[in-house]
Amino acid sequence: MERHDHLQVLDGGADPMRQARRQRRLCEDAGIAAGGVIPFTADDITAGTETELATAVSGGADTSDLAHALQCSPHAASLTGAARAALETWLDTNTDSVWEHSWLRVTHRRLHPRTRAQLERDLAGRGDRSEFEVDADTLRLPASYVLRLALVDALAGLDLPAALAPVVARLPECLVNDNTAPELLSTHIVGGRGPGGLGAAVARENAQRFLLVQLLAAYANQRFGLEDSGQRLNVYGAPNPPPRLRQLSRLLPADFYRELFMNPCLSGFADGAAKRDYMRLCHSTLSRSRQHAHARLVGAGIGGAKVVERLVCDTSLLNNGVHLSLGSNHLSAAFAATGGAAAEKYLGDLAAKLVEHFLPLFAGLYSAAPARLTASELRGGRALGFLPNELSAPFLRLTWQSWRRKAGLLAALKGDFVPDARLLDYFAALPSLPGHAALDGRPGNGERLKAALAAHGLYSRDMTVYTPYRLRERARMGFSGFEGRHHSLFPSFADDLAPAASLQALVTALAYRYVASGAFTHADIPDDPDTESERRQLLFAAAAGLPVAYVRRATRNRFLLQVLARTRRTRPSKRHPQYFKVWLDDYRQALAELLAADGTPLLDAEATATLADLRARLAQPLERSSAGVLTRAVLAELGAKNPLDVDATTFNAAAEHYYRDGLRHRQLAEGIEAFTQLLGDTARRARSGAGAALGDGLRQLSGERGPQQFVALTARSVARETAGPGTLRAWIGLVLLNVAAVEAA
Repeated sequence: MERHDHLQVLDGGADPMRQARRQRRLCEDAGIAAGGVIPFTADDITAGTETELATAVSGGADTSDLAHALQCSPHAASLTGAARAALETWLDTNTDSVWEHSWLRVTHRRLHPRTRAQLERDLAGRGDRSEFEVDADTLRLPASYVLRLALVDALAGLDLPAALAPVVARLPECLVNDNTAPELLSTHIVGGRGPGGLGAAVARENAQRFLLVQLLAAYANQRFGLEDSGQRLNVYGAPNPPPRLRQLSRLLPADFYRELFMNPCLSGFADGAAKRDYMRLCHSTLSRSRQHAHARLVGAGIGGAKVVERLVCDTSLLNNGVHLSLGSNHLSAAFAATGGAAAEKYLGDLAAKLVEHFLPLFAGLYSAAPARLTASELRGGRALGFLPNELSAPFLRLTWQSWRRKAGLLAALKGDFVPDARLLDYFAALPSLPGHAALDGRPGNGERLKAALAAHGLYSRDMTVYTPYRLRERARMGFSGFEGRHHSLFPSFADDLAPAASLQALVTALAYRYVASGAFTHADIPDDPDTESERRQLLFAAAAGLPVAYVRRATRNRFLLQVLARTRRTRPSKRHPQYFKVWLDDYRQALAELLAADGTPLLDAEATATLADLRARLAQPLERSSAGVLTRAVLAELGAKNPLDVDATTFNAAAEHYYRDGLRHRQLAEGIEAFTQLLGDTARRARSGAGAALGDGLRQLSGERGPQQFVALTARSVARETAGPGTLRAWIGLVLLNVAAVEAA
């Protein structure tokens, strides 16, 4: 691709017709002209995910590393009076003996020699090594690293064919960490051509990966002697910070809290110590952002002018979600040419802005993070979380006023309930500033925006640019595509993640169809802070469960006006005459109609089924939405019918318990089912003669019985978590064979 002079002029206020002509030329150069290739469709698309999980260690205070760290810290020793009593009460009231995100204590002698060698390589040269060494034989390690050691240990005990060595070496690299807990990368990239299309492939890979983590946790509990020493590791999906750790964060200085829970990054990074410093930077930056959020609330006329003197602990980095990345083979090849990066940025930013309008379809409907809020959280705007840093003052005020009307008089006594608290309690989207926007199509705009925000004390220029739908540039990532960061917890891989992945692909393909045709340009979706906030408040309104949002009657967002033209109830607001009152259910329905009408050329069998699933969720949100499914399950544990019938502490604690127990076992069963299906494909491939190493591996791991019979005989013990180390090791090896078979196909 040649570099074009017209890329130098990227004025967001330029003539839309001129921009449309320029846009079509760029698309023609990339081979995606209207009527030609449409990126992110079945024959072009690839997908991978990063899944953040929660951890908990069951055991008494005498065996808990977290309890020991609290009791023996210099900070605890310095406490007196009420502060000391509050911390002791927190320790003594752990009636379930569950310590969320506690580290674990592992003895050297329980590790395979190869595992000890790997451990030594990871610790070598680290100046903070002493933090992980309790004594000559005992280490204290974060759960994410224990999982990685468990995989290394299990594979060390398997004599797999040499041809599988590349997968054996690569699989541990899929186990890394986020700021606190395990982060799992896809074991393999999937495409859209297999049975069920892209969504089914994404779901199978995620389900099997969740099974792998459960196998590793069970293996570590037994092989590393964790259970024998009074520590039992659980790993599960939980989107919100645990209630007890929220309580703890109010008892500790920010620096001490940070050191208890920030991951030390012992593996998976070229410089783990430097990465650990980055984690500290993220935490301290977000803690300061909480203070700035309060100041911006006051500036917007919300809340009192109370000064926050202490740098508060920030628990937002305990929020966990799923980042679903989509790649385009065609765009990756097209933008590899000279000058392709500038075109990729210009077109990709516009596509990202278009997709952002569709994100309210996902929040609560496909993934969720249900939470009860206390009455105190609905006073002074505390429930708004990071929204003061993400929305301009007019839309922040409108959102808060809509929320207060939704909560009503009961809020003073009971608080409120929201379907996706994670999207409110995390810095999900950097806000544009006048003259600085991350999605205006200009190369380097994200870096310039971070610098401007840093000057205002809102962010750090050394952190990643956060946007709800982030462009993944080929030069940096090795592929051209997008990362969806708006997904929280999926109740089911097959029933929720699969259609969500298909819907994300459909929306992205439609966005590029609009881009290629020149139907919408950067000028049609301006990058000023109010226009950006206008579209993003719709996502946050959906996350908060608000029935209405507001759009300026004089908005310059032409795409948003096209969506509103399909709504049935949008009208000028009586309270706010300069705005349209937009009902969220109406807006979502209009988006579904737009997908069906403008996406007709994209509607293959998978996309058609995706739209049918979307319509069903919109028609029956309480029964079909992810928020509804998760909420009903939590209420069933409590014997209640409505979240507002129980206090916030009780509901949120029950939700955490459900994620750790009931949902984890349901998703483990899904993982076993997906693993079994993939194993059948692996066995057929081995029998066909296409993979001799696969056949040798299957025989070694399952013996004369064959893989299907072996799995059938041992599946119950795996599901009940009673399988021994030998069985667990064999299953881990079979997962590896499945990965190798998919990659070789």
